Amino acid sequence: MALDPKHVEESFHPIEIGVLHRSSILIKEKKMSTKAYIPPPRELEFYPEAPTLSGEVPMVLEIGPGKGEFLLHLAEQEPGTTFIAVEIRRGRFAKIAKHATARGLKNIFLIRGDARECLVRLFQPELFERIYILFPDPWPKRRHGKHRLLKPELLRHLRQFLKSGGAVYNATDAGFYSEEIVSAFEEVGGFEKHAIAALYPTYFESKWKKMGREIDYWKFVKQ
Repeated sequence: MALDPKHVEESFHPIEIGVLHRSSILIKEKKMSTKAYIPPPRELEFYPEAPTLSGEVPMVLEIGPGKGEFLLHLAEQEPGTTFIAVEIRRGRFAKIAKHATARGLKNIFLIRGDARECLVRLFQPELFERIYILFPDPWPKRRHGKHRLLKPELLRHLRQFLKSGGAVYNATDAGFYSEEIVSAFEEVGGFEKHAIAALYPTYFESKWKKMGREIDYWKFVKQ
């Protein structure tokens, strides 16, 4: 089933999962840019460029996969699950794509773009069983707080994209940010908070632990 952008002007709901063509997404973005709350469209990059996505298999999203160790590990451990990752940095996007190709992983789909801009354009509600956001930039200076990713506006979108009983997983080494994240989830509502054990030893996790930083691991389950 090919993606069809024709109804986007009439609805905020993303189009159905199917064959995702780069040209279709760009056309859709131009149409959606007339909606007031959606940022001006930016060209997105995809790997592979025309993947086939089936809603019949479990789907997992990772926002900001970093160097991709956790994403690649999950894709190898769960070949029957489709893993979608959104990465804003072109260099990291390219390296993860290279490693996925080298390992022959067919269940990884990468999007290069800002998650806050592209999620509502690309996906339908109640699609993901899990969403991972590990070690997002805490932007520690107060004047930079507006750049922090995990704010109520984004969390409302994540709740929409999660299946009932699905969960958002988060890890952060910044205590103040951990408190802010928990408060944001509480403000949005509809989630049950759980403190969990470490997930997988990524580059950034190892780096922060060597520096003696405490790391908080959270699981927020959609009710």
